[in-house]
Amino acid sequence: MRKYGHAIFDMDGTIMDSMPAWKNLGKDYLIGKGIKAPENLSEIISAMSMTESANYFRKEFGIIDCVKQVISDVNGLIEDKYKYEMPLKPYVKEYLSKLKRDGVIMCVVTATPLQLAEAALRRVEVLQYFSFVVCCDEVGVGKSEPDSYYLATRKMRADVSDVVVYEDADYAMKTAKDAGFYTIGVYDESADKSKEEMQLLCDRHIDSFECLLEANRN
Repeated sequence: MRKYGHAIFDMDGTIMDSMPAWKNLGKDYLIGKGIKAPENLSEIISAMSMTESANYFRKEFGIIDCVKQVISDVNGLIEDKYKYEMPLKPYVKEYLSKLKRDGVIMCVVTATPLQLAEAALRRVEVLQYFSFVVCCDEVGVGKSEPDSYYLATRKMRADVSDVVVYEDADYAMKTAKDAGFYTIGVYDESADKSKEEMQLLCDRHIDSFECLLEANRN
């Protein structure tokens, strides 16, 4: 793997061990509204931005609240977990520190609302490694489209050819790969069923960031 000058990191499931908290969030929201959620709800909304998910809830389940209110209610269910509980994945801080020393410009692209993402990253003491955080709602679509990656690339004043994208989800990985980015797939237990597909999709796959640190030592 050649050296790249810029890096885009997904947050949930990639650098933060936060996916368990998201697993039943949509279901919990609908239950709070007295609505029985479909069994595959988490799969349906996994690729959506918060705005897209809110619109889906309004259209499919007759939620009368406005999009802004739906997002606020969902955020309220998970806000404390970001602020006080969700841990960083192993070896992430060490790896980010190494990239920083090497002069790599880094940012985060996430579907999580900006204030929650920044609060979590600040608490686990890695926010300082990133030049900025991009929330998918800034472009209006989730990672099934490359818009958020392109926005981050422009903000870093980089070319796609000099950017590495780190992701744990197969749909996001495919989007980044198809858009021309060098891609590193990061294993997360929540995506265990798609591990083999991820390994085929990305340029490189790791089970832990320790793998990348060891590769640099050798």
